[in-house]
Amino acid sequence: MEKWKYYNSAMIPAVAPHENVEYDCSVLKSNKKALLARYTSNFDCGYESDWWYVIKDTPFDINTLKSKRRYEINKGKKNFYIEEIKPDEHAEELYNVTVLAYSQWPKKYRPNIQKDDFFRSVKEWDWYKELGVFELDRRRLCGYALLSKIDRCVEFNVLRVIPEFEKLGINAAAVNAILVMHEDFIKNGGYICDGTRSISHETLFQDYLEKYFGFRKAYCKLHIQYSPKIKWLIKALYPFRKILFKLDGITKIHQINGILKMENIVRAQKKKTNNRVASEK
Repeated sequence: MEKWKYYNSAMIPAVAPHENVEYDCSVLKSNKKALLARYTSNFDCGYESDWWYVIKDTPFDINTLKSKRRYEINKGKKNFYIEEIKPDEHAEELYNVTVLAYSQWPKKYRPNIQKDDFFRSVKEWDWYKELGVFELDRRRLCGYALLSKIDRCVEFNVLRVIPEFEKLGINAAAVNAILVMHEDFIKNGGYICDGTRSISHETLFQDYLEKYFGFRKAYCKLHIQYSPKIKWLIKALYPFRKILFKLDGITKIHQINGILKMENIVRAQKKKTNNRVASEK
């Protein structure tokens, strides 16, 4: 299996979060479109850091929740059910869900989805799990989830729902069903992962997973390596990051700000390490 993959202008590890990867200059040279390589180390280090994955590594027990949260999950279970689907058979519905889901995203990072491109991509889907979320009464597809599996990690790669159904508990129904179907997997040492700390997207979904489903932060260390073509630019722009953050509504600046935020985290990590070493001398 390849250890690295290209995603959103970056090279990122194609391994589970708990697995370390070795970086060398050939990683960025392997894809000319890559602007940087992002990876982590010290997974689930046991102390707080500024970078983390959000994971669920204990069986979910709804009875441990407060009554209001149990109500929200049970409401979702009464209104929706989730099952594996053949994407080709639901391509039109999947497209409609995606368009409606993206319509609620801020313009600065809202994808411009083309129907023909989406239909072609659906034919190439090859996920560990391709799940549809259906309205219980009408069997209408209202959402979908795409999961990948590497070693003992199952990752939420995509969860899209029609926004109007959120008040009926569609997200709760989807997450609950996924946790139930992976109960034995978790008991045997596996974990569910919702990815890393969100930098570019304004979302409270990870907070929701922690509050309602017992997900937790697995702290780690962030590493960034830049392509020579942008290394100078990041160095030049970093002193002006506070000004750029005020212009975050502009798409291109928003993308730059995401990199600058990660650069700030990396520098803060290095400063903490240096201070700790100095205090130990």
